[in-house]
Amino acid sequence: MSIINYNKSLFKIFLYLGLVTSVFFILYETLKIIEYTKSEERKKIELWAMAQKNFIESKNLDDDIGELSIFLLTKSFENPIIQVDENEKIIAHKNIFKENQIDIDSLKLKSFLKKISIENKPISITFNNSINQKLYYGNSDLFNKIKYFPFALILVAVFFTLIVFNYFKSSFDSNKNKIWASFAKETAHQIGTPLSSLMGWSNILKEKDLDHQIIHEIDNDIIRLNKIAKRFSEIGSKTKLKVENLNEILNTILVYLEKRNSSLINFEFYPSNDDIKIKINKTLIEWVIENIVKNAIDSMSGNGKIQIKIMKENNQAKILISDNGSGISNSLKNKIFDEGFTSKENGWGLGLSFSKRIMTVYHEGNIKVKNSTLGKGTTFELTFPIN
Repeated sequence: MSIINYNKSLFKIFLYLGLVTSVFFILYETLKIIEYTKSEERKKIELWAMAQKNFIESKNLDDDIGELSIFLLTKSFENPIIQVDENEKIIAHKNIFKENQIDIDSLKLKSFLKKISIENKPISITFNNSINQKLYYGNSDLFNKIKYFPFALILVAVFFTLIVFNYFKSSFDSNKNKIWASFAKETAHQIGTPLSSLMGWSNILKEKDLDHQIIHEIDNDIIRLNKIAKRFSEIGSKTKLKVENLNEILNTILVYLEKRNSSLINFEFYPSNDDIKIKINKTLIEWVIENIVKNAIDSMSGNGKIQIKIMKENNQAKILISDNGSGISNSLKNKIFDEGFTSKENGWGLGLSFSKRIMTVYHEGNIKVKNSTLGKGTTFELTFPIN
């Protein structure tokens, strides 16, 4: 990784951490404001209750206490209030119904009392040390609005986090795609250099009138190497898709595989009853099939049966490749397509990961382990969209 890319990655991390810290700071401050507002509203109601107590108990309404009590009692506020006696009987209420409303619904009033009794702890009032009453109060409209701010902020933070995560994931996938493409191009280039030399030597040997069988085998190896180079070249460049008959493609691949493998491997091919024509890259799909078949042969220790079946389901074409090999454990089913993962001692873990990319990235399809049983075999499923 270059210093510039490292600094960019570091900047992205610090930026994200800074934004997360800012969200938590705003959330903390918002919670403090909510708590402060709730505390101030309770103080206001307690002050109103005290003013009511002083007004009733005061003998001289002309003194300073009486005037202050009248001032506080007449001062308006938003909080709904219900006053009850020691038997919880409603004796007064404020800010619940409209001022000019004459008919009071007692059932609605009791229901409202039950609601606000949950919102806040009631305030006790004792008149002349003998009469005990309680003052229930609800939250103001302002408090009811701001109390939902933390939830809204959390939703925004979660939404923002998902956007940032998706951005980082897309950037990571994009960089990974570039690495794979560069790797494939370089591999094709490295194979191409000695391949050109081999083709030149093959022509020289033909002119020397040597054993044609030897030269024929050399040419076959050259063709094989050329095919491998072409596959990597297709991965490393913009893939061209062409409408192909899936039955014909698979039949050609199967004939090729039968020639290259031991007679101990029994291939069974079940084409679709109808011709299925889809857009594919023949070179890359051959690679995918060969990768799966090679793994199947290894799992059967070179002796067994491989079935290849083509079917159409809804708007999808499917290829099922089954073997009667050792099978795959449940813990490995989701790992076998990961880059670098292999269960073989000398494996690179690239075959199935390349196959996954070929199917998903270049053909907008999918590849998965349809089913597998230890000791009985495995079935891979390749899915293609039918355009």
